[in-house]
Order: sequence, then structure tokens, then C-alpha cells
Amino acid sequence: MILSNLSRHMRHCLVVCLFVTLTLAGLGVVGLQAATKAPAAKVESDSGAVVVQAVRTSGDGKTAKFVLDVSRPVSFSVFALAEPYRLVIDLPDLDFEMAHSMAQVERGMVRNFRFGNFGDQRSRIVLDLNGPAKVMKAYSLPAVDDNEARLVIELSRVDEREFSEQSLRDVIRVEVEGAEAAKVATLSAHPLAKDRKDADPRPLVVLDPGHGGIDTGAVSPKGHVESKLVLAFALALRENLLADGRFRVAMTRETDTFISLSKRVAFARARHADLFVSIHADTVRQSYVRGATVYTLSDKASDAIAADLAHRENRSDLLAGLEMEEKDDVVADILIDLTRRETSNHSSLYSRTLVGALESSIRLAKRPQRSAGFKVLKAPDIPSVLLELGYLSNKEDQSALTSKTWQKKAIQSISKSIEMFFARRSTHSSGLFTKSSG
Repeated sequence: MILSNLSRHMRHCLVVCLFVTLTLAGLGVVGLQAATKAPAAKVESDSGAVVVQAVRTSGDGKTAKFVLDVSRPVSFSVFALAEPYRLVIDLPDLDFEMAHSMAQVERGMVRNFRFGNFGDQRSRIVLDLNGPAKVMKAYSLPAVDDNEARLVIELSRVDEREFSEQSLRDVIRVEVEGAEAAKVATLSAHPLAKDRKDADPRPLVVLDPGHGGIDTGAVSPKGHVESKLVLAFALALRENLLADGRFRVAMTRETDTFISLSKRVAFARARHADLFVSIHADTVRQSYVRGATVYTLSDKASDAIAADLAHRENRSDLLAGLEMEEKDDVVADILIDLTRRETSNHSSLYSRTLVGALESSIRLAKRPQRSAGFKVLKAPDIPSVLLELGYLSNKEDQSALTSKTWQKKAIQSISKSIEMFFARRSTHSSGLFTKSSG
């Protein structure tokens, strides 16, 4: 009986061991290494996009190497972010043949990485770091013999001071010509915009005169129409900025025509704008409310006035017979939180700068900085504000808005705020808003 029970027990253990062995073999467990490999990767995807065949990290607490195996070499750019520490890799459109859960790895300085595709045929990989680091080398290697083409980034641990002085500002660009090996980026990296010979390095400001065409916007008791007032103001502001010579300027509309909210956002994103300013002069139920107000985007309105104003502005498309869009087409995949957080910080920076510049020249509202869910401010990668020059529902504001003297003072202050914003951003920028390398 004892021998029989023992025999059954041994047979049971043998079955369990065999099951575990076959399971591990099926999963391809070959050791504890931070690597993710796509099963049976193709040389090229059906769409012609470059295929990511494997991703791996190596190193220790002082150095790290991040390697991307791809079907063919591509150009890419790299920059660092703080709070928390991250490394962002921007690439052209890639076919990630792996599950997002496969990126949950930890090796030395690299705690985790995320990947995904977003607008304008671009892809992005984000490395979460355990501390401040600097890119020592970034390069691309062609396929040789049985080895796939590779993108390689080598990191080194630095202190917070060195990170803030160099890594936070630098954008490293690696170019690839055909299938040849890429040029290795040097340690003295330059901002991406200056690397492109065909690009004008001056910041691009997009001015967005609200409403237009069939959508007249607000109308004052004396018959002044918002859409025409803000268009004239925006045209004069553009001339002032162009005369300065330090900025490029584009306008979502230059005539009394209707432009949908989504197309205004798409206009700015297609041109890789560096700042988006939507200009309005609305009415509110409270006729005593007056003064300029600067609005930024938020999921929850800062107050009832902001909520009501955003609700009415967001429904302006209905006047042209367009259906309300419930979906945000410009917001996509897991990387949006990162981008929107950085954009929000810069939008808030410009909001404060603009209020500071205006307060010495024109009347501001009692709460000049407010926020609400304005659809026209939803570009995830462009700092955006909505400027209410004043309220046509208020008698004093109506007089000011139609005064040439007031308009001139306001335009000079806004121009000064834009100058100050880009001066501050060049000092503190994380590099998130440089032009795409893809």
C-alpha cells in the first residue's frame, strides 16, 4: 500500500514537472534579462512602416544602454524631462509588434518604458528613469549579417545640477540617409529647430480670431459684432509681431469666414505652432463683469462664469450645421498624459506672463486667470490660451474695445508677453515642443 501510494505520488510529480517544463519552453523563458521580442517579426509591415522587432535595456545604476531592433534604420531625436525623470525618443511612424504589457521591465537606471503612435505619422517611446541622466551617445546601426538594424542610446547618471543645466535643454537628433550608418550625435547637441536647414528657427505664433462668417459671436447693445472686432484686433496684432521680426505668425482666419473649432486646432498642429492664442470679446449674463481675462484648458471649470462661457463657445459649430464632436481626435494613446502635462505647464506659464503684461496697460477682470474645457484649447502639444479682451455686455468694456488708443496699448502688451514667454521657455524648456524629427 505504501509503495503504491508512493508510486502514485511520484507519477503525479512527474506529470507536474513535465507540465511546468513544457509551459516554460512554450513561453520562451531563457533567463532574467530585460528584453522584449516580438514573435515572428516581419521584415516590413503591410503599411510599409518600420517594424520594431525587439527592445532591450542593459546596464547598472551608473550607466544604461537602450537598444531598439528595427527592420531598417530611421532618424530619431532624444530629449530629457524632469519631475519625474524621463527620456523621450521621437521617431517616424513605427509598427510596434509587441503588447504594451511587455514594456514593463526594469534594468539599472531604466525603470520602465512606454511606446505608442500619435499624430502626423509619428511614434514616441518614453523611458522612465530612476534618477537624473544624460545621453552620452545616440546612434543608428545598419543590419549586418544576422543582426538587425539598431537604434542605440547610451545614458550616464549625473547629478541634478548637471541635468538641469544641460540635459533638460538639449535635443539630440540622429540622421539616417538611406540604409547607411547614421551620424553619431555628439555631446554638444543643438536644438532640433536649428539643425534643420530648411526650417525657420523663429517661434510660430498662431492667432485665432474667434467666430466668423455665419457665427458672429457676441453682439453689443450698440451693434458691435465680436467676430469682426477680434478679427481686426488680431490682424493689427499680427502686423506688430511681424514688424518685431522675432516671430512667425499665422492666422486661422484672415477674413470674415467660419472655421470649425476642430479645424482651428488642426491648423495650429499641422504647422507645429509654438503658441496658440484664441482672441474673443464675449458677453456674459452679469453685465457688471468687465476686464480682460485669460483662460487655459481644464477638465473642471474654475467658476460658473468660465463654465458657462466654455459651454457656449463649444457649441458655436452648431450654427454652421455641424454636429457636436464628442470624441477628441487629437488625443490618442498612453502618451497623451505626458504631453498634455507639459503643455499645460507651458500654457499656465504664458497665462501668467500675459496677465502680468496686461495689468499695467488695460483693465483686467477681478479674477484674470481662469480655466474651463474650451475645445479650441485642446491641442495636446501646443501651449494654448483663450484671451477675452473684454465683455461686450459691459458698457465700459464696449467703449474700450472700440477705442484705437486702448487697442494699441493692448497689442503692445500682448506682443511684450509673447517675447517674455519665449525668453523664459528657452531657459526652462524641457524640449517637448521642438519640431518633430519624423
